[in-house]
Order: sequence, then structure tokens, then C-alpha cells
Amino acid sequence: RMAVGCLVELAFKVAAGEIKNGFAVIRPPGHHAEESTAMGFCFFNSVAISAKLLQQKLSVGKIL
Repeated sequence: RMAVGCLVELAFKVAAGEIKNGFAVIRPPGHHAEESTAMGFCFFNSVAISAKLLQQKLSVGKIL
């Protein structure tokens, strides 16, 4: 949960223009987890969660 929270906070600061860019070095990285299924050591797909929250809360249309 802390890894996801860190990435979400970073993503929101970049999207809001508070910082120019960012790089999150977190574990678990989420690359094993599916959108709704934990896999391996990854319980949350932190990238998918951050992207969805940016779309819902800030109406961000494009996410790379």
C-alpha cells in the first residue's frame, strides 16, 4: 500500500505541475499484478491504480 501511495502522490504532483517529472523506485513495482488480481509478490498494480486515479480525479486523458 505504501508503494502505491508513493506512486500516486508522485503522479499527482507531476500532473498538477508541482514538479517537472519524477521517478519512483518502489517495491513491489506491480509488474506481476493484473488490474484486479495479485500475482507473484505484487499485490497491487501501482501503475494501473495511479493511471485510473489520474483519469478519475484530474480528468487526465492521455497517460504514457
